[in-house]
This record gives sequence, C-alpha cells and structure tokens, in this order.
Amino acid sequence: MHNNNFEYISHVIEGHDFKDLSSFFHPEFVKIARDELFINVLDSFHNQSIKVFQVGAVESLSSAFRIGSGWSELFWGSYIKKNLGELHVVDINLDHLAHSGFLASSQGYQANLSIGDAINFIVPGFDIYYLDGADINQSSDAYQQTLNQFKKIEGSNSIVLVDDVPTKAKALIEYVNPISEEKGWHVKIYENYGNGMMTIDMRK
Repeated sequence: MHNNNFEYISHVIEGHDFKDLSSFFHPEFVKIARDELFINVLDSFHNQSIKVFQVGAVESLSSAFRIGSGWSELFWGSYIKKNLGELHVVDINLDHLAHSGFLASSQGYQANLSIGDAINFIVPGFDIYYLDGADINQSSDAYQQTLNQFKKIEGSNSIVLVDDVPTKAKALIEYVNPISEEKGWHVKIYENYGNGMMTIDMRK
C-alpha cells in the first residue's frame, strides 16, 4: 500500500471513480476497506433524501488514509449529490476539517463543517450518524465520549455507525447490548472492516 503520497486523491480529482482502489492498494488492504458497509447502509435508504452527521473529519489526504480512515464523506457526498440531503462534519482539528472541505469542493457536494467538540453539535433529526471521534490512545475518556454522543441521539429514527470499535466503543457496547432487544435495535459488529466497525439500526 502507498504510504506518503497523494496519487490516489490526484486520481479522484481528475474525475476517476473514488471506489476504484485496485490500482493503488494491495488486494489484502482492499479487503478491509469500509466501502461495502458504507454502500450497504446507503442502499438501505432506497434513493431517499438523507441527512448525515459525522464526528471526525479527514485526517490526511495521503493515499494510505483512504484505507486507514475510509474517507466516508466521499460516499455520503456522492449519494447526496444524486438524491439530495445534508452532510454535517464536526471535528476539533481545523486541518482535518480543511481536508474534508477540499474533498467536498473537488467532488461537487456540500459539506457543513463545524469545529469543536461533537457533543455540543450532535442532535436528533439525522438519518445516519457516523461516530468516528477520539481513540482511547488519544484520549483517556474516548469510550465515554462515544457513549455520550450516542445518548444524545438514542432512540432517534436513524442508523448509527461507529468506527474503530476496540478503541472507541467499549462503553457503548456495554450500554446497548443489554437493552437492544427490548428497544428493537439491530446491533452488528463487523470485524472485517478497518479496525472493526459497528452499526446500531434504530430505524422503525
């Protein structure tokens, strides 16, 4: 896999399909890309307009981060361009937000960017929530951050995705597992995507 170059993003900016990974990454890395999950979640909305709230912007435009981080905005933005809707991205890092803004500008979709702690921005009313904030190796309360974000939108008519489950979602798993059946939530953990992903489908 490429590490410190911008060949992939240059390819995308030139108008090539952002889902075409085979020319840039080893097949073993392509296998763990989150693409399939993003696409399946979006397909479940059957071309309806959607609102997406994402915690965490694009760390780097270096090619390695396409697999390492997923660049979910490309998927949300492409869908919204076709079917309308809104994309909101929150991050505490201005450089990361700038990367997300660059992607949006280059691909022709609108991204509403906010700088600050996601807990101050996340509210009910969105269709997709993607919780991809701090890792436990970055912040000692990372598990609690993810749980607190979820509690603010708990029970909304939405699907919640969580990235990097081992380093972000320990407290969330402990919270949802005992009550998911009673609540009618469909909780799934996917170990084959990235560093492990999780979905909590609360849609009626």
